[in-house]
Amino acid sequence: PNDDEPNDDEQDEIKANKVQELKTLIANGGASESDIAAPYEGPKVRIYFPDEGSAALARRDWASQVPACVEYSSCGGIQLADTSKDVVVLIHCPRASESEFVEQIVESCFGSERQNTALLVMVNPLLVDMGVTGFGMAGRRLRERLLDNLTSIYYLRTLPWGALTHVWPRAFTVWQSDDDKADGYRMIANLDRLPSNPEVEDIYDIENGNMDENKDGFGLLNTIGDFVNGMMRL
Repeated sequence: PNDDEPNDDEQDEIKANKVQELKTLIANGGASESDIAAPYEGPKVRIYFPDEGSAALARRDWASQVPACVEYSSCGGIQLADTSKDVVVLIHCPRASESEFVEQIVESCFGSERQNTALLVMVNPLLVDMGVTGFGMAGRRLRERLLDNLTSIYYLRTLPWGALTHVWPRAFTVWQSDDDKADGYRMIANLDRLPSNPEVEDIYDIENGNMDENKDGFGLLNTIGDFVNGMMRL
């Protein structure tokens, strides 16, 4: 045998070291010991999830697939992360129960003490809910403080008979299912703002001859119904 070749004990040690190195790599979510010893210190992208469980899963499953500048947090709970270097903030599916915390995030990003945040994006927010924030003054004030200051970039809501869509900077569009069209839909309305639920249903009824375009003849009950539906939308 060649004297330069490792003996059985040395081979076992080499194999054990490689196994340990692999275990450490897996335990660190794909990050090497050198990456951990020299953590990323530059500008950061922070993704907020509705709960800590979702944030923990993202840390585990996405660690080897995203750059080191991306970090994860949850809406609410005890916040231990240093957010002073966040330049991009992504809030994933915030709900009405997290509305107060979301307001705090927005204030921390664009308040007088912080000027380094360049972009904040909310994905599928539902911050006003009748059962949580209410549909009266509380919901209206939340809209004035937070929602009215946001720019809607993309909106998609499916309807039993079609869809309501919006892609910035284009208008809001209402679509009705139509088997005669190549893509299965035809546009029945084009608006410069997000229509309320009653307005969407009125657009459908007028388009299909179920209601006259002039609603003046519907009287007091129709007015009260539209008012209640509008309040429930807040």
